[in-house]
Amino acid sequence: MKKFYVKAFAIVTVAVLLTVAAIASGITTLNVLALPFTLLGKGLRALSLSGVAGNIAAIIIYAAVCLCPLLFKLRRKWTKKDILIPICSGLMFYTVYLMINPTLRPTLLQNDVGDIGLAFAVYSVLICWVILSLADSFKESNNGNVYSVLHIFFLLLMATFAVAIATGLSDCVSSVREISENNTAEELNLIPTYIFTVISCGVTVLEYCLDIWLIRLSDKLLGQIRADAYSEGCLNASRSLSLWCRRGLVIVAISSTALNVAQILFAGFLYNADVNVDVPLFSIALFFALMALTRLLQQGKTIKEDIDLFV
Repeated sequence: MKKFYVKAFAIVTVAVLLTVAAIASGITTLNVLALPFTLLGKGLRALSLSGVAGNIAAIIIYAAVCLCPLLFKLRRKWTKKDILIPICSGLMFYTVYLMINPTLRPTLLQNDVGDIGLAFAVYSVLICWVILSLADSFKESNNGNVYSVLHIFFLLLMATFAVAIATGLSDCVSSVREISENNTAEELNLIPTYIFTVISCGVTVLEYCLDIWLIRLSDKLLGQIRADAYSEGCLNASRSLSLWCRRGLVIVAISSTALNVAQILFAGFLYNADVNVDVPLFSIALFFALMALTRLLQQGKTIKEDIDLFV
C-alpha cells in the first residue's frame, strides 16, 4: 500500500505541475500533450537547415523516432491486433513530417488545432492497440492481469482528477479577475460575487477530492481482494468504501443544490452567477458502481460462510 501512495503522489504531482505550468504559459492541456511532436518537429527542422551534416542527422533521427513503435513487438509473436503497430509507425512518419514542414499541412491542420489533431491521431492508434492487448490478456485465467491493470487505471484516474482540481482553481482565479475587470464602478460591492465564485469552485474541487478519496479506498479494497476476497479485511474494506460512497452521494447532491439555490436567493447582490444545471453524472455513477461492487463482495462472503457451515 505504501508503494501505491508513493506512485500516486508522484503521478499526481507531475500531472498538477504540468497543468500549472501549461496554465501559467497560456498553453492548454491538449497543447501540452501535443508538445512532444511540436518540439521534435521544430528541432529537426532547425537541424536540417544547419547544413548537409545536420540534414543527414535529422533524417536519421526522424526515421529512428518514427520506427520506435515497432520496439513494442521486438522479438515477440505478432497477432492480428499488432497490425496497429506499423500503422502507428507510418502515421508518425506523416505527423512528424508535417511538424517539420508546417506549410505543407492541409488548411484544416494549420496552427495549434493541427498540432493537437496530428498528435492525437498517433495517440489514438497506440491507445487502441493497448486496449486490444489488455482485452487479450483478460482471456487468461490469471486474475493478476486484471488487478494490475485496475491498479494502473486507479493511478491514472487520480492524476486526471488532480489535473481537474488544478484547472478548476485556475478557472476560479480567472473568473475573479474577469469579474473585477468587468465591474469597475466604485459603488459596486463585489465581495458577495467573489464569495460565491470561490464557493462554486470549492464545490467542484470537493467533488474531485471525493473521487480521489474513493479511488484510494478502491485500491485498498483491490489489494484485499487480491489477497483473499473472502477475508475479514476485505469485508471491512468494502464496508468502508460503501460508507464513503453513500457519504459522497449526499455531499455532492447537497452542495450542488445548496449552491444553486443560494445563488438564486442572493441574486440581487451578485454581478455574476454560475448556476450549475449539470448533474455530476460521472461521480454519481462512480459512487453507485462502487457501492454495487461492495454489496456483491459482502453477499459473496455471506454465501461462503453459509456453505462452510453446511459443509
